[in-house]
Amino acid sequence: MRVAILALLWVSLTGCQTGYYLHLAKGHTDLMRERVPVGEVLADPQTPAALSERLRRTEDMLVFAETALDLPVGDTYRTYVALERPAVVWNLFAAPAYSLTPRTWCFPVAGCTTYRGFFDLERAAREAEALRAQGYDVYQGGAVAYSTLGWFADPLTTPMLAGNEAQVADLLFHELAHRRFYLKGDTRFNESLATSVGREGARRWLAASGDPALVADMALADTLRQRVLALVAEAREALAILYDSQSDEAVLASGKAAIQAGLRASFEQARADEPALDRYAGWFAGPLNNAQLNTFSDYNQWVGGFDTVLLRCGGHWGCFWQEVERIAALPARERTRLMRQLSGLLTQQADTTDRTLMDD
Repeated sequence: MRVAILALLWVSLTGCQTGYYLHLAKGHTDLMRERVPVGEVLADPQTPAALSERLRRTEDMLVFAETALDLPVGDTYRTYVALERPAVVWNLFAAPAYSLTPRTWCFPVAGCTTYRGFFDLERAAREAEALRAQGYDVYQGGAVAYSTLGWFADPLTTPMLAGNEAQVADLLFHELAHRRFYLKGDTRFNESLATSVGREGARRWLAASGDPALVADMALADTLRQRVLALVAEAREALAILYDSQSDEAVLASGKAAIQAGLRASFEQARADEPALDRYAGWFAGPLNNAQLNTFSDYNQWVGGFDTVLLRCGGHWGCFWQEVERIAALPARERTRLMRQLSGLLTQQADTTDRTLMDD
């Protein structure tokens, strides 16, 4: 999972959010204090050869991002932090038990987002329990990277470098996309945009200097993602209709459980046809509640739309970013409908689904 959070070090810390902001400030400050220039890591004879090679390839990716993808790099990812944990931050997503409208948290600089990040796993777990006690569906996951949206020179970390070369390139370009453009208050727009840029950037990187086997794996991953997205979209549409029915809680609860069971069954059937879908087995073993389904949609719903924008621009990034800014400037309802159209998601049932998505 990849997520953009802004460390609010400069915020006036008042009110009930003081403790949370202090937690963010401490976590981010600790990370920044531990940074070591990549050059020093490479010059250290104790540095493992595999890490040295990965850092050198990462530097090549950053040059590629700036010259070939029109992404802002500067001094970002030119330092390294060795972390003995699988994630940099842990993020919470929440939604009411019978609504697909996500719980949002608003910040003075970053605007409103559908997630809340924590540097401390135990603190995240306590917050998750508090949200559940208030009746929310909650989904929690670790993020291997986060972006400060250009306010700080973000470091590379051990979790960021753990994947194969295609995954590392995808991740770097995804996070740099957040630095290139960020629309306050629209998590789905921001994350789908970064997913699209990360995937296309990684494809171009591999085409220029990568392993053909990884190109094939990326193509397979895209196909699998589309299959899962279709399953999730179908379940979300069924849930939207159910929640809009104004039925009593018992009916809503049984209907929700039936839709979740149907989603699991649909995945098992799809996996029987395509064993490569096993890579999603862990995700489908989750609660499949409103918060989890929202999260998958946030990162993937508009990817096809942004891919279409780039295609219409002839693959030119300057044109692409101009179009992104134009679409982002539209009123929220118009922007949502256009993204659905670009993503090929407009159907005869669009009115019901549009209403749900516009509330997301």
